[in-house]
Amino acid sequence: MPTPTPPRILTIAGSDSSGGAGIEADIKVITAHKCYAMTAMTGLTAQNTTGVVDIHPIPAEFLRKTLAAVIEDVGVDVVKTGMLTGTESISVIVESIQKYKIKEIVVDPVMISTSGSILLPQDAIANLCDNLIPLATLITPNIHEAQHLLSYYTNRHSSSSTNPPTYDLKSIEDVVELAKKLQMYCSTAVLVKGGHLPFSGDGSIVKLPSFGISTPGDNTQKDQAFVKDVLVLSQDEVEIFSSPLFHTKNTHGTGCSLASAIACNLGLSQPPVIAVSSARDYISGAIAAATYELGKGNGPINHVHNTYKLPYSKGQFFDYLINHPRVAKIWKEYVNHDFVKQIARGAVSRDNFVWYLKQDYLFLVQFARARALLTYKGASLSQINNYASYLSGAIHESTLHVRYCAELVPGLTEKDLQSTPEAPATTAYTRYILDVGNNGDIVSLIVSLMSCSVGYQVAARNREKEPESVRTDKGNIYWRWVEEYASGGYAKEVQIQRDILEDMATGLGITQVEELVEIFRKVTEMERNFFSAAAETKHTL
Repeated sequence: MPTPTPPRILTIAGSDSSGGAGIEADIKVITAHKCYAMTAMTGLTAQNTTGVVDIHPIPAEFLRKTLAAVIEDVGVDVVKTGMLTGTESISVIVESIQKYKIKEIVVDPVMISTSGSILLPQDAIANLCDNLIPLATLITPNIHEAQHLLSYYTNRHSSSSTNPPTYDLKSIEDVVELAKKLQMYCSTAVLVKGGHLPFSGDGSIVKLPSFGISTPGDNTQKDQAFVKDVLVLSQDEVEIFSSPLFHTKNTHGTGCSLASAIACNLGLSQPPVIAVSSARDYISGAIAAATYELGKGNGPINHVHNTYKLPYSKGQFFDYLINHPRVAKIWKEYVNHDFVKQIARGAVSRDNFVWYLKQDYLFLVQFARARALLTYKGASLSQINNYASYLSGAIHESTLHVRYCAELVPGLTEKDLQSTPEAPATTAYTRYILDVGNNGDIVSLIVSLMSCSVGYQVAARNREKEPESVRTDKGNIYWRWVEEYASGGYAKEVQIQRDILEDMATGLGITQVEELVEIFRKVTEMERNFFSAAAETKHTL
């Protein structure tokens, strides 16, 4: 049987002789997404990592012939536009899109250089806004370009200044308002990229270097700076994306590459929100993986990081995590912890066990919040349903804790558990998971939850081998804990979680895998420390 045809992506943009941006970057991105790349050049540039030396526009008539040659022979599923050199070229692109009835178009409105210079003449900006953007599925301006486009739309019937307008942006709410206004005028989905404007975790704009800049795998740094992008599909559909701001000079071509990645994802039939989210994850990985030194200025990102061979087979990602050299020792200490052995043998003091149940109840409250966030991040009804059952499991578990505590300490109520002060180990663990959930992607959140879910199952099953003499009917009032986490019902819940993770692991890049290993290492260490806090201190009720 013939191999299925990959999505055909046509990039209409300028050439970057240094290979980090423009058509050269687009081809790399499209190929890395297993799509088929085609090109139509609007201009040649003489440039390197330090800047653009000169631009040579391609004649509009030659561009028309290029488009016809490609579309009439190979065909096109998605068009992505980048640098457009003049109004004649824009007219040719509009004419071709309409003639060949192309439906999926991602427009990266390259209008303003990093230094703030306007790259398009006013007549070309007018043609872009009035004729090309209305045909687009999505436009991807950075904040400065979004401001300039909005200025054009609001001053369409008056003489416009050649200088970009300025808006008093102080928070992510201001950027959302900017994006919504632009979407209202252009009636096209808008993604306003915030890469040039760092934000704090609470959404306020910050100045560097007063705030920290992340290194890959670090989600805990205080006063962390973030990149936040705003997607407006309609006035009622707004999505805010967030990711850590990395400390690197290798960011050349991120705008071109993000738009191309989105185009690929649309060609792969992903809904717009997922297409943007997946593209952002790809770009974050490409920035983090650009650890080389190329050129004297801002170097390129690593466009092919997601093509590197993964260090595990399909369905073996969780096994890779627990056997990783940075994790294996901690995992064994956790699932074979002395506190669990004491529970299984009935040797733990009642006060210590009740202290543990109280703290675990408080942990489950925050754990349920993290699972609810996972449900919110679900991309499909099927995923949301699976994540909802995951949430129900945490609520069921907390109910058992309340009942268990009441049996061990008559008169102890759920209200008493709720008023229990959090131990430092509890606070550190739960806040870390919530930080990952709020600031990371969905797979990071799932990984942060897995050590608890699977670890309790493994720890309980390791203790099933204890002799009959230590079980409940022989006087061990704690054996029920072992039975609950070793049960078939709990195993079914854990398997659903593992299946979700393994499905996601097939699309990871090698750099992202290492970041996930670090997240898993931290939560496993915190699980071990949580057991240690219960076992090593004499607690009193």
